[in-house]
Amino acid sequence: MAVMVTFTLKTDLATYRSLHPTMLPMARAAGMLFHSSREVGSQIGITDFWPSEDAWRQFSAGPLVEGMKAAGIAAV
Repeated sequence: MAVMVTFTLKTDLATYRSLHPTMLPMARAAGMLFHSSREVGSQIGITDFWPSEDAWRQFSAGPLVEGMKAAGIAAV
């Protein structure tokens, strides 16, 4: 069953935009079905749809946390 995941990145728009071109292809390859982002004050709100909770957990525990760490963004 598909799952919707929402979270807020504690980063500014410029940092998010620099990370996005690298992370989006990785997320798609990992199975992400849909991605949307928006500014929430001085942070970035994310809404994703994944095919399963397991697919999301695998991506978030590996590529996502590593990409965020490399960009200096606090882990979700």
